[in-house]
Amino acid sequence: MAQSQQPINISIIGGGLAGLSLSLALHSHSIPCKVYELRPEPHKQGGAVMLSPNALQALDSLGIYPRIRHKGFNFSYVSLKTSAGETSGERYYFGHEELYGYKALRIYRQVLIEELRAMMRERGIPIEFEKKFSRVVEETSEGVTFEFADGGIEFATLLVGADGIHSKVRHYIYPFIIPVYSGQLAITTAIPKSVLRFPPGVDYELPASIAGKAGAFVLAPQDVDGSEILAGTQRVFPEHDRTGWDRIAAAQGELKALFQKDMLDWPDIVQSALENVREGNISIWPYYTVPRLDQWASAGRKVIILGDAAHAIPPTAGQGVNQAFEDTYTFALLLAKVFKTREEDFEVVLASWQRFRLERVDRVLNVTKQMNNKRLPKTEQDKLAKGLVWQDETETTGEGGQLGWLYGLRLDDEVEKWGGEGF
Repeated sequence: MAQSQQPINISIIGGGLAGLSLSLALHSHSIPCKVYELRPEPHKQGGAVMLSPNALQALDSLGIYPRIRHKGFNFSYVSLKTSAGETSGERYYFGHEELYGYKALRIYRQVLIEELRAMMRERGIPIEFEKKFSRVVEETSEGVTFEFADGGIEFATLLVGADGIHSKVRHYIYPFIIPVYSGQLAITTAIPKSVLRFPPGVDYELPASIAGKAGAFVLAPQDVDGSEILAGTQRVFPEHDRTGWDRIAAAQGELKALFQKDMLDWPDIVQSALENVREGNISIWPYYTVPRLDQWASAGRKVIILGDAAHAIPPTAGQGVNQAFEDTYTFALLLAKVFKTREEDFEVVLASWQRFRLERVDRVLNVTKQMNNKRLPKTEQDKLAKGLVWQDETETTGEGGQLGWLYGLRLDDEVEKWGGEGF
């Protein structure tokens, strides 16, 4: 990147979790930015997300974690249950306070977004709503000129696409890449914990993933006191276009029937959850992925994609939003290094960031595939080669230690290494 002839400014397309967190991370380094969001304000986003230590360390550094830690459900692991509803002895750790400094946090997506927006307002970070990104007009050594659907033209030193799996910004870098449907549809609802029939005389730990003939069923507390439970499973389902998915989401009676299909094959605690499914409260999530992208930057290095725009990760291992937060935090760190020293080193440090992020995402995708396979019926799991199904290694790695590579890495220390390469 040549020395700029004008003040640095970053434009962020997408006002979801990735875009909002990037704006706060940039502001923490005194880098000006502006966010453009397609949807109007206010708009509600449903569901909850799981935040693990790798993301929470970044959110803590930005002052976000202290504001949200008591606004969700804190836990350490998901207990894996057998088809009889008994504890298998296996656990999948999402956090571990003693090892990694944080328990995992399950928090409503809307609560998190509102907190991020509040912090943006406090810091004077601008966000403009109902701005539909259209195209990149021109990319030069000085920056990017881009256009919105309403005809408005803007210029930025860098343009960052944090606009999700169906990213319009990504289309500029990869015109022929489209998301790939996995063939799996998640169906979820929220129910009161009080309606669940827990096995008598058993300390039944939640959250839990419960095996069944059709795969796995998840019960996960998702509010502060754990009184509301996410109940969900996944089904093989044909692909639809956006209009079709909207129609299916609105057909609550059909979804309820699909959700409750073969209900008696599940353990009684799952049956009690399914008995309390209510129309109007059922959500779907078709699992899409993005083919592996070797570059998250344009040829001119002035257009960058991150988060789901660069690497949509299925939610099985809970790392989609966490990897997005890793993206935004480390990207802001690298920009701070470059802009405060020598801007001509941008491409060198960007290449280091790209290698680091690809290696991390590849390992996360491998774990996600293992967890996806863990949710298959046991008969299907047994057909797979060794290593393709998640196995708890607590006996050899210690409690919670199996995912130390994921949760224990210090992001600031990693970025510090890149400074040595480019300076």
